[in-house]
Amino acid sequence: MTITSHYKATITQLGPDVDGYILDEMDGEQQRQPRCVLSKRAAASALGLKSEGGSALWRTLSRQNIGSEIDENLRKKIDNPIVFKYLGTGSESGGPGVTVHGIETSTFIEILRAILKAKLTETQKFLAQRAQDMLIALANTTLDSIIYQESGYWKTIEGQRVADILDKYLQDHARKWAKTFPDEFWVKLIKVKGYPSYVALNRPAFVGHWVNDIVYDRLVPCARRKLDKINPRLPAGYRKNKHHQHATEDYGLPELKAHLIKVMAYMDAAANDTQFMRMLNRGTPKFGDTYEMPLDDVYN
Repeated sequence: MTITSHYKATITQLGPDVDGYILDEMDGEQQRQPRCVLSKRAAASALGLKSEGGSALWRTLSRQNIGSEIDENLRKKIDNPIVFKYLGTGSESGGPGVTVHGIETSTFIEILRAILKAKLTETQKFLAQRAQDMLIALANTTLDSIIYQESGYWKTIEGQRVADILDKYLQDHARKWAKTFPDEFWVKLIKVKGYPSYVALNRPAFVGHWVNDIVYDRLVPCARRKLDKINPRLPAGYRKNKHHQHATEDYGLPELKAHLIKVMAYMDAAANDTQFMRMLNRGTPKFGDTYEMPLDDVYN
């Protein structure tokens, strides 16, 4: 098995010499959810251990007082580092690559926690301080998120990722109109919702719910009731036409664009999602099912 990385970044939150990598390719195939790793040397440096190739880390973790806090599963991961090729940009990209021995970020976090539980000697206590400092630095994020961001990986794949999410999770009428959304809308949406990138979403289906809530439920009164009336489900359970086939270009799209301008203004002004939704609900409330408007006036 050949594992390859094309993305590398210095993780300054852990130290000036701590390199993180994204294992984005395996046997020549791109990985949809690539693993993040630290090199052995980087892991040692993060803990203040100096050695060539990170061997000091393995020696330290093998000492009885720390080793007793390392279970069999963690020990197996420590003793079997991931061997991969880093193919960087520039001069490195045309060569055979650099061989790196690394550990997954989740394994590194387990090591930090094991160190904090161990009964350390006086000369080892600096390890506990370093472990505690790093866990605090990562309290509001994940090590993977930092590596994705700093290496440029998110920026590279963001466009395709958003397209995949929208295609899978938006309803038919929403998907059609979403193609007219400006790129900045998606950037602002994920930011105001508290995520650094769409790649960080554990539940991509949230995007469909957000768009329905923020846009479509506030765009046209009774739109869903109207669509259900003119395009009902057949006894077999499916509809004769797609919902978006009943949206008009001359009415629906201009209304959508005007609505998005207001929504993005609220996103810019809000400090967080709670504040954003408060502004949105005040300025552009949702049309409830009890809204009194003749259905024939909703769509022509």
